[in-house]
Amino acid sequence: MNGSKVNLWHPLLVGVSDSLPSVIADYLDQCRSLLDTAVAQEETIAEAASLFAETILAGRMVHCFGSGHSRILVEEMWPRYGSFPGFNPIVELSLSFHNLVVGANGQRQAMFLENVHGLAARILRNYDLSPKDTALVASSSGCNLVPIEMAEEFKRRGVKVVAIISKAHSEASRSQRRDGRKLQDFADVVLDTGAPAGDAMIEVPGLETPVGPGSTIGGCMLINAIKVEVAALLTEAGKPPTVLTAPALVGNEKASQLFESAYDEHARRLAKLYAHIGEAPAEAPAARPRRDARPERTEERPRDDRGQERGPERARDDRGERSGGRDGGRGRGGDRDPRGARESVAPRESAVPRESAVPREVREVREPRAERPQREERAPREETRGRTGERSERPDRGGERSEAGRAPRRMEEPSERPQRAPQPQAESAPESSSGGGAPVEVPKPANWDRMDDIERRLWLRENGQAPAPAPRSDRSEGGERRGREDRGRDNGNRRGGRGRRN
Repeated sequence: MNGSKVNLWHPLLVGVSDSLPSVIADYLDQCRSLLDTAVAQEETIAEAASLFAETILAGRMVHCFGSGHSRILVEEMWPRYGSFPGFNPIVELSLSFHNLVVGANGQRQAMFLENVHGLAARILRNYDLSPKDTALVASSSGCNLVPIEMAEEFKRRGVKVVAIISKAHSEASRSQRRDGRKLQDFADVVLDTGAPAGDAMIEVPGLETPVGPGSTIGGCMLINAIKVEVAALLTEAGKPPTVLTAPALVGNEKASQLFESAYDEHARRLAKLYAHIGEAPAEAPAARPRRDARPERTEERPRDDRGQERGPERARDDRGERSGGRDGGRGRGGDRDPRGARESVAPRESAVPRESAVPREVREVREPRAERPQREERAPREETRGRTGERSERPDRGGERSEAGRAPRRMEEPSERPQRAPQPQAESAPESSSGGGAPVEVPKPANWDRMDDIERRLWLRENGQAPAPAPRSDRSEGGERRGREDRGRDNGNRRGGRGRRN
């Protein structure tokens, strides 16, 4: 093979592998450049550590979040050897579980969910956050939606945010957020991993795209630099942290003691995040527009919106007369919305006494009707007619009452029926003042389409555009219809006939 030696333990030819060490050295040199980038941020690292130390001293927690491979930085912070409690790792498996690659729980789904709007708010709904808390959000590009919204939600709750990104990669990437804002736009402190755009750092001859990512190297250096500075600040404050330590350093017994103590402290701090879940008042929902798009009532708008000037009592009497004078009928509509949907919210500042609200001529007609005495019970019926019209004697029942509680009535002769004098119509249409007697055309109100038939007829009658109904002459003083009496007379002595109905 042209004098080349073959390494039996490696398929590559020894002569061809002479260029490989230069690629390794190139990668390590790039890692040294990442270290230089971290060293240049010493003051920014100290600022982030100071925020975290204040949170831990206050008994609260630093919330750490990372999606995708940024999950590595979260787990590097806590829990592992050389770390201590005070950090709350928020790791969503749906966003960071890559082991299966394809199929169920595969990488395609994780990358899709990383840009789903609203997922960050649902994640943080599990915690009772406090302005004393702080947060660490890691994202190499700083452009995926969920990490951006996590920082935004933290800020909205008064939590200060430290972001770890690759500035070069972020500047070369497009934000998945509609307004173009990125993770660093919602952060109080921003740290740079130093990784290049695209993350990969090494160009291999003959290979189309670079390899060898650097964001994990730079990010882990930043994480541990923050960690050691926080430990120093806590110790200076007289509260040294409980550090998870390997048995190789302190022995099995001490390592076990530190392990249990650190996890117990983590549990106590975490319990505060769930102690008052759901007790905070929820935000008021946005006002939903009414379906009919009708404006709400105000003090300036008149209470009666049917397009005419009439007092509330008159409207109530007109409706009550149509419904038989029952208080529970539509005659009570003067106190309600035209559709009866709900009480008006506007105060009735222009309320007037009941008597003065009704025109005098209407009161003169209705007052006798309101004072009408109760109908006297008639004597028991002594004789009835059969189908042939012949009278048949019936024994006196001595005041026996029907099932409805009324005394039986004697059928009257036509000559015995007292005729009720027709009452004047108080609702007649007003005559025109022009002298001709012709009704004046009044434009229909704006809410004509929303009126029901009764409201429209009332409006037409009051504005002189429809004749008032003629008085009914087929009612007797007791309120019985003459036609029903005749039918009852045809039914003979049957008490259940239609003639007995009121």
